Amino acid sequence: MRTRANIKEKLKDLAANSRSNQEELVREARRILKQELFSDKKILDNLKQYNKANEVLDEENIDSDLVFRIEEIRKIAIVNRLKFLESKLYKSEVPYEAVLRIKYLNDHFYKDIAHFRILSHPESFVNGGLDHESLLFAKTNYDNYYLIHSWGKKPKWYRHYQFWPLKKFETLVISLLIFTLVIALVLPTRLITLDASATYWSGYRAAAFFHLLIFNLGVTAYITFAFGKNFSSSIWNKYKDFD
Repeated sequence: MRTRANIKEKLKDLAANSRSNQEELVREARRILKQELFSDKKILDNLKQYNKANEVLDEENIDSDLVFRIEEIRKIAIVNRLKFLESKLYKSEVPYEAVLRIKYLNDHFYKDIAHFRILSHPESFVNGGLDHESLLFAKTNYDNYYLIHSWGKKPKWYRHYQFWPLKKFETLVISLLIFTLVIALVLPTRLITLDASATYWSGYRAAAFFHLLIFNLGVTAYITFAFGKNFSSSIWNKYKDFD
């Protein structure tokens, strides 16, 4: 029996597998540049940015295994059809454990952390009282995101496959082609044509495939607009699916 997927673990696995040595060198270079930005003689020149530093976490002082790049979060959000939005848009209840964790970080690092974001099911940002798996993040000084706390029920293991067609336009087209091809192949020849001499592999079956494809495209377009379905790649960081 398949177990439920864990968004937190999947995010960690993605980060571990996608980060190359070259990318780590680039991150280190950016870290050095940021440190130079806040050197004593440059603080006054960059006072606005310096003041905001109190609202974000310093990556040098936190667990690097819980720090994720926006590209990594984006990939997980698109694959699992999740949204990554500001915490103020989250309609469900944030557990008290998350609040305590934020207080601890503020006290421990002498910060007043802001810029919180939550990765969760789209319904969590529309309806309250839901218990979908949710991950709370805080921004770091290198524009990455630190995972503060996670809670809620894990999504079903098949969610990744369920929403694969809605990842982006290309995956929808591929799904429609495969679905239409399967139907065209399983249809008996007698349902495709009245020509008694027609064989299984004939022009009739090819014609049936293209007619079915046009029909499926029309139905898909109707469902997309009638039920407000947009591609995950377009809405993962937007509150509304259609602006």
